[in-house]
Amino acid sequence: MEVVLNIKRPLCLFTVSFTLGILLVSSIGLNPFLLISSIMLLSIICFFKKLGNLKNVIFISLSFFIMGGMLFYNAEYRYTGSFNSYYDNPIEVRGFIDSEVQNSEDGKSNFILQTESVIYKNKTFKVKNKIMVYVNNFNIKIGYRTKIGFTGVVEKPKPATNPGGFDYRRYLASIGISGRIYLQGTSDIQVTGQKGGGYLHRIGYAIKNKVLDIISYSLDKNQAGLLEGMLIGYKDGLDENAFTAFSKAGLTHIMVASGMNVAFIILPFTFIFKKLRLSSFKANIITIFVLVLFVFVTGFSASVVRAVIMGIIILAGRIIMREPEIYTSISASALILLIINPYTLFDIGFQLSFGATLSLVMFYPQIKSFTECKYIPNIISDTLAATIAAQLGVIPITLYYFNNFSTFSIISNILVVPLVEFVTIIGFIMVFAGLLNIYLAVIIGYINNTFLSFILFVTEVTSKIPFALLKLPTPSLGMVLFYYLLIIYIFKARNYFKAKKYTKHLKIAIIMLIIILFGGRALLPKPLEITFLDVGQGDSTYIRTAHGKKILIDGGGREANSKSKFDIGESVMVPYILDRGTKRVDIVIASHGHSDHTEGLEAVLRELSVGTVIVPETDGRGFEKIKKYVKKKIFQYLSVSKEI
Repeated sequence: MEVVLNIKRPLCLFTVSFTLGILLVSSIGLNPFLLISSIMLLSIICFFKKLGNLKNVIFISLSFFIMGGMLFYNAEYRYTGSFNSYYDNPIEVRGFIDSEVQNSEDGKSNFILQTESVIYKNKTFKVKNKIMVYVNNFNIKIGYRTKIGFTGVVEKPKPATNPGGFDYRRYLASIGISGRIYLQGTSDIQVTGQKGGGYLHRIGYAIKNKVLDIISYSLDKNQAGLLEGMLIGYKDGLDENAFTAFSKAGLTHIMVASGMNVAFIILPFTFIFKKLRLSSFKANIITIFVLVLFVFVTGFSASVVRAVIMGIIILAGRIIMREPEIYTSISASALILLIINPYTLFDIGFQLSFGATLSLVMFYPQIKSFTECKYIPNIISDTLAATIAAQLGVIPITLYYFNNFSTFSIISNILVVPLVEFVTIIGFIMVFAGLLNIYLAVIIGYINNTFLSFILFVTEVTSKIPFALLKLPTPSLGMVLFYYLLIIYIFKARNYFKAKKYTKHLKIAIIMLIIILFGGRALLPKPLEITFLDVGQGDSTYIRTAHGKKILIDGGGREANSKSKFDIGESVMVPYILDRGTKRVDIVIASHGHSDHTEGLEAVLRELSVGTVIVPETDGRGFEKIKKYVKKKIFQYLSVSKEI
């Protein structure tokens, strides 16, 4: 095969091709994908001689494109189709527990079951897949790799039931799970033995639990919960209010184990092995094993897996005496993850991790040159540049999925991020000290407790500032693409185009194209849209008239006397309206006062702009909270008017 020419980083191109294959099959299905692939292959064959040195690059790129699509189709069948014959039917399932058993305070537990066989209509079928098992009143001692059997009904995970809603089926597929099953109690479970193997998982679970024990013993509850997230990505130590505060302050990224943790593992091991005069080959092999073990400790977090793969590539480069290239390393880590499970592409953690990393690599140097100043300490200018660079990469992702924009994230990051390195290092020292003597860990914990308390204080204060977190409409995919192309042009491609003679004409053509696309879309008449929303109990209807008026009739909710804490308005109604590209509803109508029709409207009135609220003429029962929010908004409006 000829040497690939003219392409500096071929693996980057191949990874993009693989990703496009996944996206295309996900969007249009297998048969149209195969047709497009065939046309592309025929085109290559027809122009093979004219392509010159690029023909091999193009052919390999097409191969990765087809491989991405086919692997995704195979994963789609495996994760969403392998139980098709058994969904919603009573079956006997046999397999072994393939995770830790997670216990909650209300007595409910869950775990992942690796199925080995299914008995259906007195016939045994081999079905090797994973399902999520939920058990009430869990009171038996079983754990990882325990072989069990039970009879139950496997539920098929639901896709998004509302336009733009959360796709639970795709989420479970991204972590390799095909369904879920609910058991009333452990009396339904028969323990049949113990499965061998899984040694790295066992060691990882043991290390994780030991780390959690040391941290929880050495620190106060909130500080311990924060450090657990920073060291190994364990998030159950912080309550929902703390997560909300970190989100408003734009600091959720510090609670995630990432590349910094991997660096703090590689550097001390490199120092120790150098002092022991261990050969480079042996030292790097041992470090690679430790990094792989760290992946198991953190539960295969996307950010950790990415960082570990990149770390292994760097260490492997040392072994073969070659210096790895950063973009190639990022591409290799993404490609490995997608080959293992193509559904990982749709995992939010995967997108945030790679978005932030690529943005840091691409934009940090230019931003750093702007933030450098003799009056600003280097650590602050570094933090400012890194924060802005990372935010540039993830803003569209966070807006697309969460509709959140933190207005004070730069300030909170400048105050907190410089401490994260010290907290993480001291945290690792504290854990290792705890292995020798728990009281030594407690002493070190007093130091870390101060830093962690300051981080929690900054988070709480900045999260309580008015408008610290803005709820914004979901950007369209076209807007997201335009945003990324724009920042790449500003930071990377502008100087290149300046040197070209045709730049002026190209800019004019692009501006004209944008005007035509957006102007045409605005001028074209839009049809009347009526959407009946899935709100569980109750009803809800969203209407968009041909003239753009937005009307919401009812909002769903819980049944009367329900003990469920699920907020249909916060979780379904508000996200749906924001996904329609608007923060305003012109008319809200409550047909009657039952909670399963009005409860979902409360979050809409609280968080969005509403023009008119219409309720029936009754004694007011069932509309108390709606009237409260209406009066509050009127009071705010009158207050602003008086000041003006």
